[in-house]
Amino acid sequence: MGVWFQNDSKIVQIRRKINADLFETKLIKTAMSYGELIHRHFAMQGGELVGTGYAHSGMAPTPANPLFWEIGIGAVEVSVDRETGKVHVEKYVTAADAGKALHPLQCEGQDEGSAMMGFGHTFYETYQFDGGQIINSNLVDYKVPTFDDVPDEFESILIEDANGPGPYGAKGLGEGGIIPVAPAVANAVAWSTGARVKSLPLTPEKVWRALREAKKP
Repeated sequence: MGVWFQNDSKIVQIRRKINADLFETKLIKTAMSYGELIHRHFAMQGGELVGTGYAHSGMAPTPANPLFWEIGIGAVEVSVDRETGKVHVEKYVTAADAGKALHPLQCEGQDEGSAMMGFGHTFYETYQFDGGQIINSNLVDYKVPTFDDVPDEFESILIEDANGPGPYGAKGLGEGGIIPVAPAVANAVAWSTGARVKSLPLTPEKVWRALREAKKP
């Protein structure tokens, strides 16, 4: 079941309205639980509640956070099987602004791990729904990257300018390495084959269809 809300205000409004209506009709004397709210509004005992929110600078406390921005850069070389649409990552380079790498090996592992998470939603991870219910809620049906998905060449670069707020100018890193993967791979596919795919994951079927579309005059 998908629900659009901003900063959960929609859920709060729904809950207040239902509570107010029930108080008026004297059906209840106390506030509803979350489960009762879902059952009352959606007429169902359970399921997935999916929401979307946003954040902007005006919502930040004073002094404004964050203390620093994570910078992640990714570059990739891929090969594409034009008969099947299968994309193979031959080389991936990830770079992170660490400020100061207090434990370089751990920092590299963190950044490479985040890049592998990025390969997850780039190639595999997606919810599949049927009647509002998730039908791929286990690791058999919900594919995640394994060691077989590690690029043939994998390189991590740490940029150290000692300009962060932490000890010796250190900054946080990790999450920033997730973001560049999908656009880097999608652009590599488009630049090498002319097939532009604008939705994730980049499944072989999507890429194959895009390849057929790119051939059209």
